[in-house]
Amino acid sequence: MLFLHDAGANGNSFSVVMDHLEGSHSPISLDFPGHGRSGSLDSLTSISAFAEYAESLILSWDAGALLVVGEGLGAAVGLELSRRSHLDISGLICVGAVGVAVKLGDEIAELESITAGKARRNFDTSGYGPEPDESVLKEAFSQWVKTDPRATLGARKAQHKWNESIDLEGVSTPTVVVIGEHASSTSREASLQLAQSLPNATVETLAAAGNHGPIEQPKAFASLINRTVEEVGHSS
Repeated sequence: MLFLHDAGANGNSFSVVMDHLEGSHSPISLDFPGHGRSGSLDSLTSISAFAEYAESLILSWDAGALLVVGEGLGAAVGLELSRRSHLDISGLICVGAVGVAVKLGDEIAELESITAGKARRNFDTSGYGPEPDESVLKEAFSQWVKTDPRATLGARKAQHKWNESIDLEGVSTPTVVVIGEHASSTSREASLQLAQSLPNATVETLAAAGNHGPIEQPKAFASLINRTVEEVGHSS
């Protein structure tokens, strides 16, 4: 299993989910350039460049068939990996805000103000389910603070360009689009549109979660992944 994180996050965003899976699977994650512990401040500038970066690592590992789990930006990268067909991807799980209906203009404008020193950087506590546990917000903050806003800005610009010129032709990989029970209406709409644009996609609802399912409901999300593994295996 390959886990691909969202813009501004890092590979540890899935750490609790991976803990629930490591007994029966081999989950791996990575930090995209500019994110987490990658050792730089510069993000890649296109979704295809993100895909090439992931391929450059994974192809040398002889990992075999992969189930790719992507959140937000990571889901876009997963779809691009499937479209490119350089890796053996048996299934995709897309969660978070991804697809042509995702509007990133306001977030990009805010990040531009922050990186120009015109605005303060504040942790966004919106987008979670009702009355999120304090430990969830604490964990989300601890991952968010590890990435410089300059890298987040570059990654969101790459995702924005991808949204405007998205090409999913040839993406026939079995795909599960996960929508949190309490996801925002815009995120839900984008996810549904994404599922409808794919020839082999299904939609799953993650109970008690908002837009950040893997960190809000890691055990339930891990169970959903296990079900997907079984279904992909039965259909292969």
